[in-house]
Amino acid sequence: MHPYSIDTEERKTILLFLAILSIVLSWSFYKILNSYQIVLPWWIESPSVLFIYGLLFVLFDKWAWKYFRKIGLVRTPNLNGEWNGYLKSSFTEHSSEIKATLRIFQTWTKIKILLSTDHSISHSESVSVIVNTPEGAYLGYQYINEPKSNAVKTMSIHRGTTRLLFKERANTLIGEFYSGRDRLNFGSLDFKRD
Repeated sequence: MHPYSIDTEERKTILLFLAILSIVLSWSFYKILNSYQIVLPWWIESPSVLFIYGLLFVLFDKWAWKYFRKIGLVRTPNLNGEWNGYLKSSFTEHSSEIKATLRIFQTWTKIKILLSTDHSISHSESVSVIVNTPEGAYLGYQYINEPKSNAVKTMSIHRGTTRLLFKERANTLIGEFYSGRDRLNFGSLDFKRD
């Protein structure tokens, strides 16, 4: 997985909130121990602010952000899961639908996108998410594609870009791709999450 960019200010705000919460929790733990006159042995430290912050960050990054997304406090779209659909390519003059599967692995700060067909597999190298648009969130990424052994001889490893519109209510990703100078190929993609 690799980091991705997003056009919201929520990362600054949430990281600040986690820092303040860490200070409050560490101070509260210290006060509770003092009120009960509990003295920890020398080999046990009370949880530090940094320890609590790290723990809160890991919990938020992996799981809690999805809950906060549901209640509207986080705007980062949850794209996790397996998306099934097809692509149409200029290589076949857009005449046929090529079955494709898009697998997205995402935390609040990291993501990995894998697209596989019968003849190749591609994976993301850099990703950006744009949420401040009236039509929905956009997922844009650069990828490297590696052909499988059964691919046509003219297909070679190549790079490309993809831009997909996320329609949350319909649970779809629809957009276009184009590949680098060796392929000079472009097309459309249409996916629905299971």
